Amino acid sequence: MKDMPIDELPREKALKYGFNSLSDAELLAILLRTGSKKLNVKQLALQILKEMNDLKGIQNSRISKLASIKGVGEVKAITILAALELGRRLNKKEDYKMLKIRETKDVYNAYKDELENESQEKLMAVFLNSQNLVLASKILFVGISNQSLVEPKIIFKEAMLYNATRLIIIHNHPGGNPIPSKEDYLITDQIKNAGLLLNIKLIDHLIIGKDSYFSFYDYIKGGVIHE
Repeated sequence: MKDMPIDELPREKALKYGFNSLSDAELLAILLRTGSKKLNVKQLALQILKEMNDLKGIQNSRISKLASIKGVGEVKAITILAALELGRRLNKKEDYKMLKIRETKDVYNAYKDELENESQEKLMAVFLNSQNLVLASKILFVGISNQSLVEPKIIFKEAMLYNATRLIIIHNHPGGNPIPSKEDYLITDQIKNAGLLLNIKLIDHLIIGKDSYFSFYDYIKGGVIHE
């Protein structure tokens, strides 16, 4: 980077023109701080973007995969993924502020990006008030092919923290097919019955596939969550 004009160096460029003037590679270079023996920091950033396809590919990768790129390593990988997670959370807070769930497509559109490309099965709980306004959402379980790994008490403990009266659960099928398994039906019944005891209503269970989803509510009722 020493042969570059000083106002083209990422940090100096950010100071002079602001962060929105930087390319993806330049922003990534700031997080990396240093390059490798063969590549300067900007070249390394470009190499990462090439190997991971784009920022979305980086965000959806595991630490081990990102760290395996020559010149990255575990510390840099953790730094990059932590920064992307902060950005995702900020966008999430803005997007979901006062989000009202009217139908299952609202749920799918709001949360598909978080689960659609995950390589592991994950279960998220979405907590709502009586008007179907989203109070919070949280991934609570990872690797849930066995329904016994999902503990309703953990879900409802979180629900009570947010004073939620309604609940939606969402999980992904990494294979891409959203059709529910026998275990998915069992999980749904288990959580629904636990909610009845606590007066917290399970209003839907969505399964996210590749560019598609399955809604237990749609399947049973026909589409509108709150009339």
